[in-house]
Amino acid sequence: MSRPFPPGELFDFCETALTLMSLRESDSRHQVITSLADEAGLARIREVMELQFDRYTLEEAVKLFTRATLPILRVITHKEVLSSLVLETSRGTIFNVMYGIQGGRAVFFYEGLIKLLQQISLRKLVDEQTYILSLSVALAVLSQIIECNQTANLVEEFHGFLEEFTQLLNPVSMNSTNSLRAQDAVRYVTKIRNRLEFGATITTHADNPALPAVYAGFEIGIDGPGRLSSQGPRHDNDHEDICKIQIMPTAEEIRSVHLEYLPTTDITKLHIGGIKGLLDRQFRLLREDTIGQLRDCVQCVLEELTTPGREPGTNQKIEHGTRYHVYNSVVLSDVLFEMKQNRGLQVVAEFDQSYPVKTMRRKDDRQRWWSETKQLQVDSLLCLVDSSGRSVFLSVSQREGVATNADPFDGLPGAPNDAQLPTTFGSQGLQNVKTDVPLTGKTTARDLWTDQNRCAVTLQLVDLVTHGISEIIGRSHSETVVSQVLVEFPGVLLPSFRPTLEALQAMSSNLNVPFADMIAPVHLDDESSVQIGPPAYALQPGFTFDLWPITNNHDLYLDPQKAFDTNHLLKHSSLDEAQGAALVNALGRSLALIQGPPGTGKSYVAVQAVKILLARREEAEMGPIICVCYTNHALDQFLEQILSQGTKKIIRLGAGSKSKALEPFNLRNISHDTEDTKVGRKAVWQAHKDLETAGKEIASLLQGLKRSATTTFVKSYLENSHPHYANELFQTTDDDGFTFVQNERRDPIQRWLFGGQPSQFGFRIRALQELRSCRLFSMNQEERAILHKSWITAIRESFTDELNAAIDDFVKSRDDLNRCRRDRDLRCLEQAHLIGLTTSGLARNADLLRRLAPKVLMCEEAGEILEAHTVTAFLPTIEHAILIGDHEQLRPQIQNYELSMENPRGRKYSLDVSLFERLIRHPESNMRIPYDTLEVQRRMDPSISRLIRNTIYPNLKDHEVVEDYPSVVGMRKRLFWLDHRVPEGLGDPSQLSATSHWNNWEVELLVALVTHLVRQGVYKSEEIAILTPYVRQLQIIRSALGSTFDIVIGERDFEELEKQESSQISPENMSTEVRLNTVPDVQKAALSQRLRIATVDNFQGEESDVVIISLVRSNEKRSCGFLRTTNRINVLLRLGENVTKPKKPLKLCVLSTSRSKYLDAAIMYW
Repeated sequence: MSRPFPPGELFDFCETALTLMSLRESDSRHQVITSLADEAGLARIREVMELQFDRYTLEEAVKLFTRATLPILRVITHKEVLSSLVLETSRGTIFNVMYGIQGGRAVFFYEGLIKLLQQISLRKLVDEQTYILSLSVALAVLSQIIECNQTANLVEEFHGFLEEFTQLLNPVSMNSTNSLRAQDAVRYVTKIRNRLEFGATITTHADNPALPAVYAGFEIGIDGPGRLSSQGPRHDNDHEDICKIQIMPTAEEIRSVHLEYLPTTDITKLHIGGIKGLLDRQFRLLREDTIGQLRDCVQCVLEELTTPGREPGTNQKIEHGTRYHVYNSVVLSDVLFEMKQNRGLQVVAEFDQSYPVKTMRRKDDRQRWWSETKQLQVDSLLCLVDSSGRSVFLSVSQREGVATNADPFDGLPGAPNDAQLPTTFGSQGLQNVKTDVPLTGKTTARDLWTDQNRCAVTLQLVDLVTHGISEIIGRSHSETVVSQVLVEFPGVLLPSFRPTLEALQAMSSNLNVPFADMIAPVHLDDESSVQIGPPAYALQPGFTFDLWPITNNHDLYLDPQKAFDTNHLLKHSSLDEAQGAALVNALGRSLALIQGPPGTGKSYVAVQAVKILLARREEAEMGPIICVCYTNHALDQFLEQILSQGTKKIIRLGAGSKSKALEPFNLRNISHDTEDTKVGRKAVWQAHKDLETAGKEIASLLQGLKRSATTTFVKSYLENSHPHYANELFQTTDDDGFTFVQNERRDPIQRWLFGGQPSQFGFRIRALQELRSCRLFSMNQEERAILHKSWITAIRESFTDELNAAIDDFVKSRDDLNRCRRDRDLRCLEQAHLIGLTTSGLARNADLLRRLAPKVLMCEEAGEILEAHTVTAFLPTIEHAILIGDHEQLRPQIQNYELSMENPRGRKYSLDVSLFERLIRHPESNMRIPYDTLEVQRRMDPSISRLIRNTIYPNLKDHEVVEDYPSVVGMRKRLFWLDHRVPEGLGDPSQLSATSHWNNWEVELLVALVTHLVRQGVYKSEEIAILTPYVRQLQIIRSALGSTFDIVIGERDFEELEKQESSQISPENMSTEVRLNTVPDVQKAALSQRLRIATVDNFQGEESDVVIISLVRSNEKRSCGFLRTTNRINVLLRLGENVTKPKKPLKLCVLSTSRSKYLDAAIMYW
């Protein structure tokens, strides 16, 4: 048993632990906690907990607390400690020891601590920040003690402690509303109260015994949104109705420490039911997955910004898996209005140069650095944050600032020179006064590279709303000394998720959603299979589907309201039995689901269905068929197949197509060649005219804002609002009619403002309201400055109000112009028989498509599409939806692992479960939606298909064509597993790539194997695909093969590689030379050319003759990482497929280690 430490050694121990926790190294932090959880460390914990403050003088007690107790409490409540999975055991051990037997140690500790905190509060023995921090961490520890011990709510003393902390906290929360630590403390009080009053928050289900068994068990009640929350709204953007929620987080939302309301899969616990509840759930979860992580990053920066002695560094940072960059010492140097590209209101932001750009003396080097970096690209999302807690979201408009060296007051009557202007306003009237950036009254930077120390970029508001405009205007001429930073989120583009969120809000407001009773059932106790009738358009008398397009012109008709013998269809078509049944059911059900295991012809069935539907489009008045895919690649492939069948009236929306064949069918090209109507031309002309008028007014108002401190504007304001002041300042004759002789060159306002006597010590400075009734020349200098400032503020507020109105006019005119342009697109789309687009493209064009009143929706890759995206594809007029996919393969990709079904904590949200999977499995009710499964695969050699047949698809059959594949040239076996013991590489925990793994030995073997196969003279490089689960391994493979082959990388993998390289090559951690030469050129070529490399997730739906897979993982922990789910194992095992060249041999080579426990089960079937 270790000896007790004397106070000096205890101080050193606790303060050293806190210092180590302050390092940005997870290893150090983990070691501290594990050391505290061992026998010696727990002895120190007991010593701290058993300190008797009342045995010391008050001064000694405060010293013990600040140098021993407070540091150790901060260590064990560190954010990483509370969130880490690997520290759960150590964390639990520490808090259990702190709890003691029946809570005795904790009670003793908090009794003494609260008494000491009361004395500290009463006598102001520590500064306010230390006091707030003390309350926060003390409450955090108490919260953890209660959470780790189920009997803690039975300890009566804890209830009393909570009330005493509440009393200690009330003055703090009143005086420090902007303190994050105070908000933390309030959050912990709420959390502790809810925990101690646990029984009251549990929802009873005694009145509803018919709930499905999946929900049986013990659960904590869910705190509702907005006013339904037990504590009231969490912030100003917390509402019961999603239509009232702003997409981008508000400043108050960012500062809030309360957890957001996130609906679970248990629909009995939603605050609203039916389809509105479904839309509410999808909106909130998708917003948390996208916006939530940005919000948390900004909150982290704000916390650093508001902590004394700390300033956010410029290094790339990672918070909750999200990368962001911070730019310091931001000044908004000018506000502009851009007319040419309808960008509207813009602001020029100046900030400190990034390192190592500051070390580059040559302008060319700096320009080269900025041209190669991925930072501050056009349309990049940023957040402007200041130390007062305000925030506003912007995007990059152009990568240059605007030089404003000319004095804006030149030529204006009564304009003073620089020396005459009050220094509180700056020489331009719009300069943001900051003590850390010396301003000369001129902007110092024009762009990102001209100046060695400062750079500038032009930004625009994400939301052109009154609040945002006022915020920017207010910041640009703020007199408050605040620190401002810009936070950039590289790779985050609003168009990728914002349209979907807005579409969900629109759907929630009108609730006109087809298939609502099937996708959001109200009754959960129906155990029967749902009978889905034909689409409405097929119910008209005498309507039949003519099957001749797929029966070699044989007369065959399908009446969707009658039974149909599929044998006739099979006899005259190339469909197999399962395909025939699936096609018939897809045509006969308004909501049809087709599951297609690998190689069973999902796309082929979809193409046949489209051909039949198009043959009846006029009879059904169905309008264009909407075809939606998750990826651009899959969409291109599907449309090319439709095109090859003779259908020419196709329009492809979106700029992501790589297909040369589809180029003439892109809406952009078709619309460009289409003329406007006369009415359209007139509307365009009028919209341009209105835009010009609004633009000129805005430009004039901005100039007025910049000159608001000049004599001319002040005099005009006083004459209209305070004529008695105007008379007093500007009168030129006295009461007897004599003219004043003014010898001073300064104007009257300047003469008055800098006149008067300085205030004497102890002299009371009168308040503004009192000054307004006093004569001007009776005031001292300080009082004159106060009054003058109120005039300038009033002038600026007037200009800002007018500016808001003018910008509203501009936005209306801009929307009118956009509508005119979209009308041309609409006319083009009306002529189409089939419209193809991705899920994100559909959300962006939802309003346009809604006007087409389409009746048929074809959704490919439905198992990979987020439910929110699929639901938004259900346009109000859709009568027939065919969803095709495979829920046993890849699930939708999400950003936040805490919302994932793969995470035990995220299973209750299951955001990554598609609507397709949910309808088939239906975990939330007993209702069963009918679906069809294809059964005959035509791609994989039996040795490969056997792997997934015996594990996932028991009914999967091999078509006879796969039996005839010749052997692989240069290889003894078509499929083999290479087992090795070479360990994987270890990542740097400070880098984003720490979660992505690699194995150099596998790369070397892979290069040799590819070279060997190509040298056989049979396989071209474009017939070989190299796959790996990890982006880091993909990066190394690209480097290893780049000198020998032309590497082809898919769109999504290319984006991931950019993120990877940005993580590894940040400006702060490498030299200039390395940064300028590290990133090689990558060709984003068509996927059917050259050597294809990809990650497993991003190769689904593609094919190749030879597939080589590097699994990477090889470690003593037997951790397989990526392959922990059957979905990914399935995707991995079926990737060696070939449909376009069935006579070519197919080989699947897997580089693995038998330490991967999940793959052991798969290997045994080979």
